[in-house]
Amino acid sequence: MVFGGVTGFAQRKVVLDLERTVRLATDSSLTAQKHQSVYDISRYQYLSWVATRKPQISLEATPFLHERYMTQRYLSFEDIDEYRMQQDLYSQAGITITQAMEPWGGEFYGSSKLGFLHTFGEISQNQFMTVPISVGYRQNLLFYNPWKWAKKIEPLKLSRAEQELSYGIETASEQAVEKFFNLAMAQDGLRMAEKLLASCDTIYAIAERRFNIASISKAELSMLQLDKTNARIALANARIAYTRAMQELATYLGMDRSTYLELEVPDLMQGLRVDTEEAVRHARENNPRYMERRLATEEARRDAAKARVEKNLNLSLDVSIGLNQVAYRFVDAYMHPLLQDVAMVTLSVPIVDWGKRKNAYLAAMSKVEAAESSEQEVARDTELDVMLTVNDFNEQQTIVEDSQEALDIAEDAYNQTLLRFIKAQASTTDLSLAQTNWLTAQQNKIASLQNYWITYYRLRRLTLYDYQQRQVIRYVRK
Repeated sequence: MVFGGVTGFAQRKVVLDLERTVRLATDSSLTAQKHQSVYDISRYQYLSWVATRKPQISLEATPFLHERYMTQRYLSFEDIDEYRMQQDLYSQAGITITQAMEPWGGEFYGSSKLGFLHTFGEISQNQFMTVPISVGYRQNLLFYNPWKWAKKIEPLKLSRAEQELSYGIETASEQAVEKFFNLAMAQDGLRMAEKLLASCDTIYAIAERRFNIASISKAELSMLQLDKTNARIALANARIAYTRAMQELATYLGMDRSTYLELEVPDLMQGLRVDTEEAVRHARENNPRYMERRLATEEARRDAAKARVEKNLNLSLDVSIGLNQVAYRFVDAYMHPLLQDVAMVTLSVPIVDWGKRKNAYLAAMSKVEAAESSEQEVARDTELDVMLTVNDFNEQQTIVEDSQEALDIAEDAYNQTLLRFIKAQASTTDLSLAQTNWLTAQQNKIASLQNYWITYYRLRRLTLYDYQQRQVIRYVRK
C-alpha cells in the first residue's frame, strides 16, 4: 500500500486539493489573522477620524475643590499688608460643544458653565457664577487648512490598509501553495521510491537467475544489488521528507501537526492566458505599493504646505460672545445676564531664527521631490515585476505540457528497457539510464506544476485580481 510506512503516526486523514488549501490559509492561518488585526487598527483609526468631523460634546467638571492657604491682604484703614488664612470650597461644571468647519479649517465652539464658591471665615458667603451660553470661532489665518488635507489623506490610509490586508492574505495563499507543492513533491517522491524499490527487487531477482546461468557478470549483479540498497535508502529519506513536509503544511493551515494529509495535485487551468496590459492595469489599481507611495507624496505635500505658511509668521483668530452673571443665590445667577465677548488675534513673527523656518520649508519641499521620485520608481519596478510574472506564467503552461510529454516518453522508455532487460536484450547500464530518466521526468513534471501555480498566485498577489473568477480580490470584512 502506498504511504504504508507513514500512516502510523496520523490521528486523522484529510484529503486536500489546492483550492481547499488556499481557503484554509486565508481563513485559519496565523498569518491571515495577523494581517486582519493590522487592518482593524487602521479601520478603527479611520472611524475615529470620521467621528471627529461630527459635533463633539463633552462635560468638564470639578466636583470638589477645597483650599486652605495663607494669602496677602492690604488693610486700607491701617495702610499695611498682612497675611491671613483663606479657606474656600469650589465646584464647577460645564458642557462644551465643538464642530469642525472643514471648508475654512476652523472650529466653532459653544459652552454653558456653572460655578459655585463658598468662602469660610469671619464673613462666610456663597457665590454662583453662570455662563448660560457662549459661542465662538477659532481659526488659523494663514490659509493652511488641516481639515482639507485630512479629508484627502485619511481615506487614502484606509484604502491602503484594505489593499495591504488583501496583499498580506494573498501572500499567505502563495506560501500555502508553496508548502502544498513541497508536500506534493514529497508525496510523489515517496510513491516513486516505493515503485523504485519494488522494481529493484524484481530486477535483482531476475538478475540472480541470469547470473546463475552466466548470462550477466558478477560486476553487473553487484551493480543491481547496489541499486536495490540505494532504493531502500531513498525510500527511507522520502518518508522523512514526506513527514516533514506534511507537518509543515498542517501546522501552517492551523491543523494538528499529526494530521495525515493526502493531496490531489491540480493540473493546468485550461485556456487561461493573462494579458500583460490588463495585469499592469490591475496592479496600478490594486497593489498597495502604489497607494503607499501616493499616500507618502500627499503627506509630504501637506507638510510642505504647512511649512510654507509658517516660514514667515503665525497668525490666528479666536472670537467668542456670550452671557454671564454672578449672584449669591442660584436662581439669581440666571437673572439679568450680562454680555461677555472676547476677540483675540495672535501674531508670532520670527525676528532672528538663523534660517530655522526657511530651512524647515526647504526640507519639506525636498521631501516632496523625494516622495514623487519614489512614487515613480515604485511604479516602474512593480510594473516590470508584473510583466515578468505574466510572461513566466504564460510560458509555464507550455513547460507543464512539455514535461508531461517527457514523462510519458521516459516512462514508456523505462518499461520497454525493463522488458528488454528481462529478455537479456539490454544491459544493466541501459536499464539504469532509463530508470534515471524516468525519475527525473517525474520530478520535472511536479516541479513544473509547482512553478506554474506559484507563479499564478504571485501574479494574483501583485495585481490583487482573480483571473479565473475575473474579479478584484478583497478580504475586507463589512
